[in-house]
Amino acid sequence: MRVVGRDEVRALLESPSPDATLVLVGGRCEVVPAERAEGLVIASRRDLKDLVGDDPVDDLRLGELADRLDTVARDLGA
Repeated sequence: MRVVGRDEVRALLESPSPDATLVLVGGRCEVVPAERAEGLVIASRRDLKDLVGDDPVDDLRLGELADRLDTVARDLGA
């Protein structure tokens, strides 16, 4: 079972909060402002923006990012 999918990556990239963070809480991923990040922090919006820039991200790239973040989550103990 995947922990991080395209929907979570899209939500993180499109979050209006510049300090948005993807966290794992109770087996689910949530995008929250950094100051409310409780649980396992997987990535920040800033981290992803550093990778992809400000250009729109297509479904293929979203899938690649989701795969990478899913691996990170599992490596962190998810």
